Amino acid sequence: MAEQEIIKHAKKAYMIFKSSNMSIKTKVTDILTEIVIIVFAVSISIWLSNWSERMHDRKEEKEFLTGFKKDLQSESENMTSSKEFYSKTLQGISYFLSVGKGGALNKDSINKYSFIFFSSTDLDPHVSRYEGLKSSGKFKIIENKELLNNIIDLQETIVQRIQTLNEKYYEHTQKLEALIDQNVHFTKDGEISNAEDIVKRNDLIIVLTTSGGIIQNNIISIHDEGIKKCKEITAQIDKELK
Repeated sequence: MAEQEIIKHAKKAYMIFKSSNMSIKTKVTDILTEIVIIVFAVSISIWLSNWSERMHDRKEEKEFLTGFKKDLQSESENMTSSKEFYSKTLQGISYFLSVGKGGALNKDSINKYSFIFFSSTDLDPHVSRYEGLKSSGKFKIIENKELLNNIIDLQETIVQRIQTLNEKYYEHTQKLEALIDQNVHFTKDGEISNAEDIVKRNDLIIVLTTSGGIIQNNIISIHDEGIKKCKEITAQIDKELK
């Protein structure tokens, strides 16, 4: 509609300019009037277009934040579960290191902590919604830039760091598993006959010590940071959606 009005008044201004039945003063006055009308129509058209785009962005922003809040809940639960795994693993490492230093090897403790030699965990992050927004180049729809920066920091720094450390720990688990496979001996009844000898091997103690250091100094802290960041972003989203 605005385009038609602009064309109409542009034609009218042109006809006034070409007219031979009007004085110069009248022509100038009428042409200026048409120009003012055209400028006003253009301004209104631009304003309406920007308003429509902004309303569309707000709708998309609300849809994204509503869905991303659900992703954060799952992410926080996954991080909490992963942290619990590493905390229990650290307990197991501490136990076997104490045996390596001369402590008693207890069958119940072996059953409780033997998982550390064969188990690892993965975050399984919920990134599809974030990656979709990122790949579409629509970060601008999130008006709160502090919120946007926190979301990017969570996905690009914290989640990536957790995944990297998970992979590093998995490599240590493979080393532990290989050491046991290469050195374990079984009785005729299928029981391990040299468990204490294995636990006291220097190479196994070195891997356990390194694994424990990674968990204590890096993995636990980055999980705490991630859980805290999820809560912070959730609170920010709640304010935005009010």
